[in-house]
Amino acid sequence: MSKLPEKVLVSEVCPRDGWQNHPVHIPADIKIKYIKKMVDYGARKMEITSFVSPKYVPQMGDAKEVFQGVKDYLDQKGVTAFVLALNKRGVEDARAAGVHNVNFVLSASEEHNLRNSRRTIQESMDAFKELASHAQGLHIVLGIPCIFGSPFGDEVPLERIRWIIREAQSVGVEEFGLADTAGLSTPENTRRVIRAVKECADVDRLSLHLHDTYGMAIANAYVGLLEGITLFDSSLAGMGGCPFVPGAKGNVATEDLIYFMHAMGIETGLNLELANQAAAEMAAEIQAAVVSCQGAVCRHS
Repeated sequence: MSKLPEKVLVSEVCPRDGWQNHPVHIPADIKIKYIKKMVDYGARKMEITSFVSPKYVPQMGDAKEVFQGVKDYLDQKGVTAFVLALNKRGVEDARAAGVHNVNFVLSASEEHNLRNSRRTIQESMDAFKELASHAQGLHIVLGIPCIFGSPFGDEVPLERIRWIIREAQSVGVEEFGLADTAGLSTPENTRRVIRAVKECADVDRLSLHLHDTYGMAIANAYVGLLEGITLFDSSLAGMGGCPFVPGAKGNVATEDLIYFMHAMGIETGLNLELANQAAAEMAAEIQAAVVSCQGAVCRHS
């Protein structure tokens, strides 16, 4: 059996992935308040917002205001802040707001990529390579949604995944986010894909972004640990979902991931009690449900 790591880095993605699909408008000042609370329970890497068209993702229309409203606090606490962008315009807007770290998204599913960015995979790759070649001063990570399977039934060949990674590496991008966007993957499939990716990418530069649509996120996280991955995304209260994937549930809940890691003797640097408290307060204020197992335990204890 593979040895488990002694510690992992958990990236809090609720401010982007968790809130982007929420049906109730969340004012910028409320977002800023809870981002700071996430920092206070120990988050040291976060995805703060996304610079995308508010026409398609209205909840992210205040990206510049939110980022600039938390920037000083994040800098003071030593937090690495990322934002998401889908195209050159998004990257330019992020740079203008003072962003240094950008997650660019290019799906491994042709159908999902068309819905998410209105481009083919090849068109998105061409645009990404052009952008990455001229992105001086920016640290770019390539997130690959639907890498573990497509909710639309189209095939996601391993060779396409390796091609995406090699093309990105050709313009200097070395870090990749492996996303089970629809939460479809099983542990064996997760192992199969991670091992294929490890053939062409450094495992220390890989992160897992696991949605929990079918309750498999923690099981898939365990497989990731066994395969050597130490970077994981999570979303407070289990919030989230993709606007372009009907039925997709949120990212694995931060509280559940903390509980799991700590129970396995793995350090996260995160405070479970404070995370549970922040989840309950946030859910009440923005009219959301806490779907984490930890939240259920806290409500009935």
